[in-house]
Parts: sequence; C-alpha cells; structure tokens
Amino acid sequence: MAKKEKSDDKAQESGKKGSSKLLLIIIVLLVLIIAGGAGAFFLLYSAPSDEEIAKEIQKDETPAVTTSDEPQIGITVELKPFIVNLADPKASHFLKATITLEVKDDKAKDLTDKMLPKIRNDILLLLSSQTLEDVISIEGKVRLRDEIMARVSRIIGRGRLKNVYFSQFVVQ
Repeated sequence: MAKKEKSDDKAQESGKKGSSKLLLIIIVLLVLIIAGGAGAFFLLYSAPSDEEIAKEIQKDETPAVTTSDEPQIGITVELKPFIVNLADPKASHFLKATITLEVKDDKAKDLTDKMLPKIRNDILLLLSSQTLEDVISIEGKVRLRDEIMARVSRIIGRGRLKNVYFSQFVVQ
C-alpha cells in the first residue's frame, strides 16, 4: 500500500510539473505573439515625422554639390499679401501672410510669373484650410512653408524653386 501511495504522489508531481511547463510555454508564446503584433502595427502604421518630411523636401530642392564657396542666390518673386479666414469653427481668426519665392533662374522666374494665378490659388486654398493651432507654432509655420514649397514645385516643376520665405505673417 505504501508503494501505491508513492506511485500516486509521483504521478501527481509529474502531472503538476508537466502542466506548469505547458502553462509556461503557453504564456511565452502569447507574449511573443503580442510583441510581434505590436511591432508589426508600429512598423506599418507609423508616419514619418515632420522633421523627416522637411529634410526630404530640402534634399529634393537643393543641388547636391556647389562648386563655389559663395552661396547661390536665386531670383526672388514677391507675391501680393494673402489675407484669409482660418478654418476655425469656434472662432473667427484671420491670417495675413506675404510670401516671397526664391527661384533658380530667369527662366524659372518667367514661368512663375506666367503661372502666378494658379500659384496664388493653391496657396490661398492651403492657407484658408489651416486652423489657429496649425499656424501659431514655429513647427506649424515650417510645415506650412514646406507644403507651399511642394505645391509651387508641382506647378513650376521640380528643381526650379529654391526656397519659400514669409516676409510677413500675422494671425489675429
């Protein structure tokens, strides 16, 4: 009888060991699946930061290597001031902005002058779609400038626009 009790105790101990190992394996597998799912989610759905977008636009617009030590100064085209209502549903805010475009050469300036109505239209639509929170911070202004650069570059062609400057920017 003592032998029978000993064999029952051993069977229970081995059953407990087996079930605890199985439980441990299941927990480890669940942790790995959750970690893999979270990693895949962040990899697929993470958007590039605004700084990365700005660097990419700057890289596309600037020449790779300049041969002289003097900075290459482009030709500037000053646009008439823009006065728009901001897209704030709760309050009435206005934005007045004067924008200067720096283009590569005379040919780009001539093209810019010809396409000025389309350029003004795109900038006007972009400015009026902004909210106060979008344009009040420095990051918002940089993001807005980069978006203006992208839109104007699409109109006059890549590589012709060197930079966009705000010569006046007032929010009320």
